[in-house]
Amino acid sequence: MPRLTTRQITLIAAMSAVSIVVAYSKGLALSSLPGVFEFMTVLIFVTGFCFGTTVGGAVGVISLTIYMLIPSPFAHPAAWLFSTSPILLAVMGLLGGMFGVAGAFLSKRIESERTSRFTLTLGIVGLVLTFVYDIMSSVGFAIAYPGWTTIRQALWLTFVPLYYPWPPIVHTASNALIFALVAPALIIAIKKLPEPISSSTDR
Repeated sequence: MPRLTTRQITLIAAMSAVSIVVAYSKGLALSSLPGVFEFMTVLIFVTGFCFGTTVGGAVGVISLTIYMLIPSPFAHPAAWLFSTSPILLAVMGLLGGMFGVAGAFLSKRIESERTSRFTLTLGIVGLVLTFVYDIMSSVGFAIAYPGWTTIRQALWLTFVPLYYPWPPIVHTASNALIFALVAPALIIAIKKLPEPISSSTDR
């Protein structure tokens, strides 16, 4: 495994902090709409797109793990420090890393430009990634807490509202919109930063 450079370590620390702060700030602002709008995953994706697989994947794993561990009224219902199942932590960490790795993968195959094609592509990618995230997080919860639900029930409740007036799968649609509107602007802005910040050899 290649050693991390100082630049990579700095980027991982900075972008993880930004992602976590944004996640909890969103919770403060939209605590009445938990699970509908979130901006952590799009930041992780953009990090991977701009700074490569290692940085994007690490930021995803770290951000989702901390977000699941730290008790907060805006966090996941299972987020209680020292009581969250290690299985659920592993699943959520890997799903977070998925967004960063996917961003790095896509950056090799599409040019970042102000075009409708770029916007549409990122919206579709956001839709697919978030759908996988929503499904697999439900499966992970069922595996981690078999006494609470079965995998079949967890999948069913992903599409059917129970505790809120909307089903969790609404997150897939809202995230597709967020990816289309937010990701292109962030990527293009980062690419315009001075070369030492915006460039990455980790592809």
